[in-house]
Amino acid sequence: MKRKIAAFPIILMVFVCAGMILPAWSQESSPTNPAAVGTPVKSMIELGSVSANIYDITITNLEVIRGQEALSRLKSASASNPAPPAGMEYVLARVKFELKGRYVSDTMGMNIGDNPLQWVALRSDLTELAKPAVTAPSPALVGRVDPGKSIEGWVAFTVDTSDAKPIMVFDPDTGGATGRGKTEFFRLYK
Repeated sequence: MKRKIAAFPIILMVFVCAGMILPAWSQESSPTNPAAVGTPVKSMIELGSVSANIYDITITNLEVIRGQEALSRLKSASASNPAPPAGMEYVLARVKFELKGRYVSDTMGMNIGDNPLQWVALRSDLTELAKPAVTAPSPALVGRVDPGKSIEGWVAFTVDTSDAKPIMVFDPDTGGATGRGKTEFFRLYK
């Protein structure tokens, strides 16, 4: 009986520790393990050029639309949006980006979507794809996010029609931005 009672706290501790570790694993994204559609990815960025402050971010790829439906939505957004190049098709991603300061004094915001390299599509072999010059459906993922706020909108990409598993990348360091942080990877497929 004493063995059973002594084993109980050890087993309980193993389950508690496993519960604390598993959520961190599920939020990790990489080129070989991009986050699934609908999965929030938590990370951090540094904002500020003189004295950087760390902010928490959560990015969720809420929805992916590909092919003819994506082209139809782009044509509805702007009749001047061209058809994709031969062998390519459009993919639309509806993304939610949340920014949270860690301290009351964290009041710096971040511009999202104003740099074409901030959101990039990769082939499944991890080669970068050119970003199309199109008008994204409304609301486009463009704007300023202040601490405690979020922005949600559409981003457009072109991908190879034969590529079943393209990836979307968020890079906070692009274009000389002060938003240093970890590059995050998301599926552009379901």
